[in-house]
Amino acid sequence: MAKLSKRVKKALLIMVAFLAGGGLFAFLIWRTGAAQTYDSLLAFGVLPCIGFIMISLTNFTLYSWRWKLITDDISPTHKLSLGRFFLHRMSGYAAGYLTPASQVAGEPIRVAMLVGDGITVQEATSSVILDLAFEISAVVAFIISGIIIAVSEGLGGTKAIAGAGVFIIIIVAILLAFFWRLARGDGFFSAIMRIFRLHKAKKLKGMYDWLVETEGLMSKFFAGKKAKLALIVCLSIVMVSFKAIEAFFITHFFGVPISFRDGFLLATLPSLAMLLPVPGGLGVYEGSNAAVFSLLGLQLNAVAYTAIIRIRDFVFIMIGVTHAVRRGEKLIVSE
Repeated sequence: MAKLSKRVKKALLIMVAFLAGGGLFAFLIWRTGAAQTYDSLLAFGVLPCIGFIMISLTNFTLYSWRWKLITDDISPTHKLSLGRFFLHRMSGYAAGYLTPASQVAGEPIRVAMLVGDGITVQEATSSVILDLAFEISAVVAFIISGIIIAVSEGLGGTKAIAGAGVFIIIIVAILLAFFWRLARGDGFFSAIMRIFRLHKAKKLKGMYDWLVETEGLMSKFFAGKKAKLALIVCLSIVMVSFKAIEAFFITHFFGVPISFRDGFLLATLPSLAMLLPVPGGLGVYEGSNAAVFSLLGLQLNAVAYTAIIRIRDFVFIMIGVTHAVRRGEKLIVSE
């Protein structure tokens, strides 16, 4: 009964989040005009839309390569193909998109996919956590750069920028502590358990021992691998920079030329919306793009602009769902 209750609560949470985002999305369409949005999408064209999807697929391949580099190092006895990592990551992307916790909800799916390929749970968990940590670090660095540009240009309200700044500072502090402690071999999550003396509890002793071993695998990854770490950092920078390339591409085919500053801000500031507990940032992401367009004085339909991104996302979700179904994996974990 308790298990059913958890499922019901999770289903209600997702439903409420979808309704909230859907309501905002409907409001934006009403305010912008459905006919105007439709005409803008027709003007964009099919070929540019396909081109945009190809650019995103190229970037997604780089994301998969980074994950493969990490996993191959942690689990050298299991050399999976790049295509395998690509499809596994697509399934994780689909899971994250369909649930409120978009940044982390897909990670258990990725772990399960690797375990299904013979990699141990600890090795799979280590590789996914490290890959996620590098990804979040690059995104945060990108957003910080966008905030700095916005402040230097006198754009945005002081309160909004200050609020975002505090949130970013907290995330940066956590990431720095995470990498620093792992590089030293001290552990991060296990250290938190020691601070609160949770490792003394009999029920949590098994979890603590498992964390220590898992973090040991992650610490080994940082030992004597400067060239590989440099490659991963460079890959992370290149991949997150694709967001700006995508922004330039979409606005170009909408017939709205933008400057480097505009492209960078358009690629960074709306990304904050994806951190909110709304599946796919529905409504919130559209609203964020509309706010940035207004801030930059761009005459561009925010709903139509975001619709191109949503079409790309739909293609990705279909690939991820198809792969998960073929593997027999559940994209939305009930517990």
